[in-house]
Amino acid sequence: MPTTRKSRALRIRASSAVALLALSAGLAGSATASAGTAPTRSANESPTATPTSAGLPSSRPGATSIVWTRRTITAGGVTQWIECGGRGRVTVVVIPGLHATHTMWSKVLPAFARTTRTCIVDRAGLGMSPPRHPHRTVNAGLHADELWAVLTKAGVRGPLIVVGHSYGGLIARAFVARHRAVVAGLMLVEGVAPYDRLSHYWAEGGDRVDTWASSKAALPMRLGSLPLVVESAQDPDRSYWGGPAYGGSASDIADWKAHQLSASRLSTDGAFVIVRHSAHVIEHDQPAAVIAGVRLLVTAAVSEKAMPRCALAAYGSQPRCA
Repeated sequence: MPTTRKSRALRIRASSAVALLALSAGLAGSATASAGTAPTRSANESPTATPTSAGLPSSRPGATSIVWTRRTITAGGVTQWIECGGRGRVTVVVIPGLHATHTMWSKVLPAFARTTRTCIVDRAGLGMSPPRHPHRTVNAGLHADELWAVLTKAGVRGPLIVVGHSYGGLIARAFVARHRAVVAGLMLVEGVAPYDRLSHYWAEGGDRVDTWASSKAALPMRLGSLPLVVESAQDPDRSYWGGPAYGGSASDIADWKAHQLSASRLSTDGAFVIVRHSAHVIEHDQPAAVIAGVRLLVTAAVSEKAMPRCALAAYGSQPRCA
């Protein structure tokens, strides 16, 4: 059984039902890594998700009991679209990757919201958010500040569990570095590591993303015993729709994988999982793995206990931790 986390600053009463839900979550095709290999990506990133149109439904398919609120908010000098649903003592904040919008997370958001309150934001120029005017050079630190501004104005307060995919991983790191006191857990899904063989600039929503400034904003990371889950794809060089590879060299892919494993060591309560049969966009290819990872973090946050090692050691194979 997990031991009590004496240093946890956030005091929240545990829910045994949530804990059992996390431990019993079935994950088709994922497992922990036993060797020290893990990936690094070049300038290519997640594909652009198709923005949704007006007239959004009040709840997502399969989650009819969840009320979703959707609105655009101007805060921090930019206008962004935010969607929140569900209830809970902690809030999951999802940060999509480069060019990606809330639509890329459609397979997991209902399950997140059934577990606890969940919010996702489209950055400027993406999805339902209007483009920045005028366009400018941005970075993960600025994006983290703009995320904090919209969350604050929307009334979203801590404790937060921050989930970042790909470039969203750099934003998540920068966000945690700025607002560690309100963060109860961090999940990096194929997250870009700082200075990870990156080209200097990427393009997103009409803006130019400075990856070097982004890397600087994401460091240093002092997570202590913050609950952390790092999920790495078995085949990170491929796109989520099963199309052509990104084209990374063997050394690039090896470095990417190594940096994924290293990220799990940022916390003394970190877990590293290689998700089988998954390409770079794990939330699309193996949504159950991402759902279970979030549930483990929610359990750790509300119980003030370390994540159950027995469950993580058997991730995806019906863990026995009773």
